[in-house]
Amino acid sequence: MNADQLLRDTLREWAEETPAPARPDLAGRALLRRRRRRATAVTVAAAAFALLVGGVAVPVLAESGQAGRSGPGQRMPNDVSAHPEESPPRHLIAAGGVAVSAYQADRKTRKQDGVERTTYTWYLYDPGTQAYEKTRWGWLDVAPGMRRAAVLEKTLPASRVGILDLATGEVTKWIPLKHKAGGVQWSPDGKRLVVTTYSGYPDSEALSGSGDEHTAPVRTGYYLVDVASSQTRYHPMGVDTSKALISSGRLDVRWNRDGKLLLVPLPPGGAMETWYDLEGRPSNKTPSYEGPDAPPAGLSPDGRYYTVGDGWTATVKETRTHRTVGAEYGGMTLAWADNGRLVRWDCRPDHNCQRGMGERLVLTDPTGRIEIPLSGYRYSDTPQDWEPLITRR
Repeated sequence: MNADQLLRDTLREWAEETPAPARPDLAGRALLRRRRRRATAVTVAAAAFALLVGGVAVPVLAESGQAGRSGPGQRMPNDVSAHPEESPPRHLIAAGGVAVSAYQADRKTRKQDGVERTTYTWYLYDPGTQAYEKTRWGWLDVAPGMRRAAVLEKTLPASRVGILDLATGEVTKWIPLKHKAGGVQWSPDGKRLVVTTYSGYPDSEALSGSGDEHTAPVRTGYYLVDVASSQTRYHPMGVDTSKALISSGRLDVRWNRDGKLLLVPLPPGGAMETWYDLEGRPSNKTPSYEGPDAPPAGLSPDGRYYTVGDGWTATVKETRTHRTVGAEYGGMTLAWADNGRLVRWDCRPDHNCQRGMGERLVLTDPTGRIEIPLSGYRYSDTPQDWEPLITRR
């Protein structure tokens, strides 16, 4: 809204209020009356323009190390929910089209008979309390739109998968499974599930030097589940335990970004094919900017950028030229909030951090120079150790 428009609106309102002739200082009084309203509108408009124009630029908000504090005239974008003082978060962490729908925390590790077993507690966002609440589930995934979750009971592997209504907190249906499951993931369209089955507790790892490198449970296959009809289709897809490399139990099958292929980590016999079609056949197609070694963020929604990294450092590149945008920075890229903003892990200002320690969630532009802190810092082996589940909302 500009000054001319403000003046016209005020003159029209006063003309309706009284038939008397306008006073000589009418224009000055009009601008004075609307000055505060105009300043607020201009500030918000400027922030929105800087954030959205070109899908790349972001406003000068919180610089690294400022923990979400803003300087004069700075505002948090309306589509960002940040709590830089909370780790793990208690209230919603969200930006653009994505949100932390749940997270794992309270990790406990026990070693017995040459196997290291790790257990987690899941905290799920409850739209009723507007907070993350501790759950009784052993594993879960939240559907796009954040209205439903697929849940497995606490004792893994589980003999059924439940569909949880997030608004009511009630399981609306249970889908029985002949083969016990330890992992579940929604398809990108929110209509199907891939449910990974295991011979025992999935989050187990055989200890080096234990005398038997293959005592940990292994993947046995996976289900494709149509949620509306509850129909299931099972595909055996075990792990070749003759390979000395295999010592970890959790090797969940995952969807690719358009839901047409499945990534099956370490397929039988050590074959190089990792992508399978929905009929369970190895696929010759390899999705661009996806794979077991690709950062979770991958390709931006408009296809202009993609991320590369080694699990710790990350770089954003242009897909057309493969030119690096900005500099390499520490912290895995997790998701694109929109065409020009990324959610990623970020190091402490002193850079004294490593994977899982001394990191916080931030929202950043592709260059990584300007960022908004979204959460507090997390630390390994403390109550602040947590792993987010990021979902499109």
